[in-house]
Amino acid sequence: MKNVLAAACAVLLSFAVFDAESCQAERPNFLVIMVDDLGFSDIGCYGSEIETPNLDALASGGMRFSQFYNTAKCHSSRVSLLTGQYCIAAGDTALNHAVTSAEVLAGGGYATMMTGKWHLRQQPTDFGFQKYFGHLSGACNYFAGDNTFRLNGEPWKVPKKGFYTTVADVDYGLKFLDEARQTEQPWYMYVAFNAPHAPLHALPEDYAKYKGKYNDGWDVTRDKRIAKQKQLGILPETLKPSPRPEHVPAWSELEPWRRDYEANKMTTLAAMIDRVDQEVGRLVANLIENNELDNTFILFVSDNGACPYDRRAPLLDVEPTNAEVILGDSTGWSWARNSPFRYYKQNQFEGGISTPAIVHWPAGLKQPAGAIVDQPAHLIDVLPTLADISGSEVPTSWEDRKLRPVSGVSLKPIFDGKQLEGRPPIHLLFGADRGLRDGDWKLVSFQSKQWELYNVANDRCELDDLADREPERLAAMIAMWDDMATDVLHLPAESIAKPKETIGPHLHREWTRFGKLGPR
Repeated sequence: MKNVLAAACAVLLSFAVFDAESCQAERPNFLVIMVDDLGFSDIGCYGSEIETPNLDALASGGMRFSQFYNTAKCHSSRVSLLTGQYCIAAGDTALNHAVTSAEVLAGGGYATMMTGKWHLRQQPTDFGFQKYFGHLSGACNYFAGDNTFRLNGEPWKVPKKGFYTTVADVDYGLKFLDEARQTEQPWYMYVAFNAPHAPLHALPEDYAKYKGKYNDGWDVTRDKRIAKQKQLGILPETLKPSPRPEHVPAWSELEPWRRDYEANKMTTLAAMIDRVDQEVGRLVANLIENNELDNTFILFVSDNGACPYDRRAPLLDVEPTNAEVILGDSTGWSWARNSPFRYYKQNQFEGGISTPAIVHWPAGLKQPAGAIVDQPAHLIDVLPTLADISGSEVPTSWEDRKLRPVSGVSLKPIFDGKQLEGRPPIHLLFGADRGLRDGDWKLVSFQSKQWELYNVANDRCELDDLADREPERLAAMIAMWDDMATDVLHLPAESIAKPKETIGPHLHREWTRFGKLGPR
């Protein structure tokens, strides 16, 4: 039934007509959707073979960014999306130097709601969300949940049967929308799906749909995705993709049991992503039914690139379609899912920080339908954009918090079909991984190793390190990174230490150790 509904929503979206006069005086509603650990190429309109008709329809009726950035990590991306600040500047998970988009929009007369993963301190209802359903933890069992689930600030017990987190998030989201409509206020809803973050769990009907479809492996899948990305125009035809890294073997070199095991992981991931699309379809169908789609600003993004951390011993001949069977992430598939880029979640290379980003808003979007925008943007831009569009004021003071300035900029000029003027450099940091995007230039350091320099206009996949050939530019960008780290992020001195001079391949102890672990 839900597959039929998803397809129907896609058709309705593609033929939706906007009546400009009827919505001219209305402030828009806002639906912000964030998924968890989704790779750059994981949905159809960004190159995937996974069936995502609802997201694809939003893209064809709206616009896509090709260079939209996150922070490469779950909690820090949530902070940036909510506050318009870099995570550390905002006070990290405590948010004690920031206000949230919910607080800003509630002050502007909006009904505010959230469902899904929080992953910060306290609860959403402590930060401006009037309604909340979801889990406060960073991850949970999709079928069994955990003890951090809350409903409007109160503990909520997960049912023993018939529960799946991705579906429950939208069940409550639809309930909250019905309640908001009774107030006759414009509304803002933030849906933070935990999928496709590990543990890898799929509903049986979704899993069955993809069983056997990944037996050709990551090399073949990645090549097909890159070809599709170029055909779609997400990537230029001349782009040279990053090669398979030394730490990922060719699929043909894997032992048979390993190929079966890895294919099972990707089957499950595909099913989880398909389910996200189906649930987005339910939300869109509800907006259509209530004549709200045209004047609802919808943003779809991911919090970071695909996750490479393979923390579980291989488990063979299982179907992870219940609470008891759990699979973990895959380094090899993360490389394919982040096509065409290098590296992964937590790294400030393009594979860690590049998110699919779809905007759909017939009432306000002046870009041509289906447009692909190459201008760089970042999650810190979300709050100032929502404030600008809604006419809400971002406060400069707040009780019990010492606010710092918003670092993001409004993206409304882009939606108006213009160039975004005066884009400040984008500071990139998580843990020991560092980076800076300034115009066409990118400075990046893997795990505080030596700085690398790339011209991403010509080399988006970061293959030709220009650090030795551009010493003056390198020094200037390092100084800029240090200055922003001090003046904008308010980092302690030890976090601004000079990266180490290193030689050799980039490695991580939690990436898959092929040949080291056998099945259990």
